[in-house]
Amino acid sequence: MDQTVFLNILMATVEKHGCRIVELDIENHVINLDGPDDKVNACAQAIAKLVGE
Repeated sequence: MDQTVFLNILMATVEKHGCRIVELDIENHVINLDGPDDKVNACAQAIAKLVGE
């Protein structure tokens, strides 16, 4: 998947689940999220599905 497409899908996924990205390091596969715990958990689960983990 193209990096730009991935970032657009990632942003849409995060917004849909009610949290926000604080830090993004594509090279090291690190995404730090912020928001209420339940929202961050939902975001993390959705992102894991997105990347296939």
